[in-house]
Amino acid sequence: MAVVEKTIDILGDELLSAFIISRQVPEGYPVDFYDEVVKTIKNYALRGMSGVQSYNFPFVTTVGGWGLAGCPDLVSVTLPQCTTFTGNGGLRECTKLENVDLPLLKTVSEYAFTNCQKLRSINLPSLTSCSTGLFFGCNILETANLPKLQSMGNNTFYSCPAIRQIDLPSVKTIGSGQINGCRSLEVINIGPSITSINATAFQNAPEGLVINLPVAEGAISGAPWGATSAVINYDTPYAGTVPIPES
Repeated sequence: MAVVEKTIDILGDELLSAFIISRQVPEGYPVDFYDEVVKTIKNYALRGMSGVQSYNFPFVTTVGGWGLAGCPDLVSVTLPQCTTFTGNGGLRECTKLENVDLPLLKTVSEYAFTNCQKLRSINLPSLTSCSTGLFFGCNILETANLPKLQSMGNNTFYSCPAIRQIDLPSVKTIGSGQINGCRSLEVINIGPSITSINATAFQNAPEGLVINLPVAEGAISGAPWGATSAVINYDTPYAGTVPIPES
């Protein structure tokens, strides 16, 4: 495995080493990258690295803007201690990314997984807030496990044509433009914590979309939130396949 020099605990500013500056793993280097010392990946640190198929950083807690983005051969990312993606585009444009292990990730900024075109399923069990375009252009994404998501930025599932069901058991606020291009979407299940839905949140909803809400009609302003052809079921107890987490 390719291992970073053990005195370095921060990767950043595109200055780590000759092969990182070149943005290409030299011939003969392993394609799986592991390091147990690095704790922080700064802005652009590993952006655009070709030839690497997996990153495993067991003690990284923070990934800066574009820190792991645009890696054309990256298939797997393991960051078991990471809580934060700062800046924007954390894993954006990793077009071959299939496997993501981020059990403690709580906050992400803009476009964190945009155009991860091989990402079929994602589990983010600790995520509480996301900014614009979380899964924008993830065109084979079928399932997203977001049990603790409370603040949902704009365009979260924009252009995710394969997703059929969205479960939001803990969501409180939902931004605009969530489901443009989600032509296979059949149902959205919203939990009892909901307080605000943007007036265009479900604009361009597919015909026959069902939105299940555990509140009375009129309790959330802006209905039908752009989903003029949707069926909205009010006073419906949450019944998504992603369970409401225990407090």
